[in-house]
Amino acid sequence: MAFKKLVVGYDGSESSQKALEKAIALAKELNAELHIVGVVRPFEFAAIDYIPPEEIEEYEKEEISKEEKYLSEAKKIAEEKGIEPFTKVMEGEPAEELMSYADENGCDLIVVGHRGVGGFKRMLLGSTANNLVKYANQSVLVVK
Repeated sequence: MAFKKLVVGYDGSESSQKALEKAIALAKELNAELHIVGVVRPFEFAAIDYIPPEEIEEYEKEEISKEEKYLSEAKKIAEEKGIEPFTKVMEGEPAEELMSYADENGCDLIVVGHRGVGGFKRMLLGSTANNLVKYANQSVLVVK
């Protein structure tokens, strides 16, 4: 089975950089479309003091801006290798957003690094990669 549309999750981490490199190589080899998606997690806080909505909004704007910068860099890397990718920043839980994006855009392969920028360096396989392997409708390539 040849893959025609690949989506790679990218968060600027070393692991996602390796996933991007693999996705670019596959897209070239298979003459496939490449979609690069960054996901900003919503603001999370424990039961601590009240946080004004303006601070939450500012945090989310900063995170979206940071992700847009990462995707701009990723797009440039792909273009230097002869691939014209689609890019998108989404907000939510990374695995869910990547699965939704893949479903909505007809992607048939999801490529991710084995570990992103999530907390505690998740046990063996990052929670995003783990959830994608368990629940995605598409094939998933986890790059180490």
